[in-house]
Amino acid sequence: MPADHESIRHTQRVVAAELRLRHCPPEQIADTQHAVADLLGPLCQAADVRQYGLTIQESPTAPGAVRVSVNTDGTNVQREIRIPIPRPRPPTDDSCEGGNVT
Repeated sequence: MPADHESIRHTQRVVAAELRLRHCPPEQIADTQHAVADLLGPLCQAADVRQYGLTIQESPTAPGAVRVSVNTDGTNVQREIRIPIPRPRPPTDDSCEGGNVT
């Protein structure tokens, strides 16, 4: 991708589409888009960077995490985005209180 601000927005859209295909939760998609912008912002402002590459993969070390890697000539930066731990849900009332089951 060309290293400019329009490409950052396009890359965020590509990331969102890829993570939706992988059935990632919306929070993880948003966190990954934010991380991509954080990684690409400084690179796209550097005068010597004209283009970049992006890799999205499952983390080999953290189950449920997505690893995003951005590389340019001689530079490779990575960030892992973990799935937020879901909050405990209240138990559902599946009991037959007050009634007899035969």
